[in-house]
Amino acid sequence: METLLTLSEFAAAAAKAVQVAGVVPDNRQAKPIPAERMVRYYTARGLLPRPGTRGRALTFGRTHLLRLVAIKRLQGQGLSLDEIAERLDAMAPAEVESLAAIPSSAIPPDLGDPEPPAPSRAAGRFWRDPPASSAAPSVASPAVTNLQAVRLSDTVTLLIDGNSLPALDSLRRAAAPLLDLISSSRKDDQ
Repeated sequence: METLLTLSEFAAAAAKAVQVAGVVPDNRQAKPIPAERMVRYYTARGLLPRPGTRGRALTFGRTHLLRLVAIKRLQGQGLSLDEIAERLDAMAPAEVESLAAIPSSAIPPDLGDPEPPAPSRAAGRFWRDPPASSAAPSVASPAVTNLQAVRLSDTVTLLIDGNSLPALDSLRRAAAPLLDLISSSRKDDQ
């Protein structure tokens, strides 16, 4: 039976693997020893695959461990987390394992992966590439021809597009309920 690790067990196993593999980033901004908070952050950033679950507990496996040690190695080379994400996304699992280079003594025996393998949540990648333009005809927004402003009170100005402007007295009478509502809501806030 394959073993899966809880978050705290995974953080401890990752710390041991990083130390045994001799991976210590020189970058002072990167913490050398992984902790639970770092694991959550890397998962949220999409650097680590989403963990599996066993009941309410998160479960981590071999792929998570290999990627975390690989992240630390790449940080040691001075790469940013965005550069690391791009590089890891382009690697095959065997390449990630080779990069991590964790001695077998540092990997818990029978460590498997959560089923099914959770896809990486790539936070921030949604807007990276603009969407492809659709073949649907674009509807042009109407052009403003003549914008006029009518001051209804000290705090409300009505903008009207066009050349014809109703009589100011009729505009103020029509806007009176709105102005009363705005005035009373401001008094309630104070």
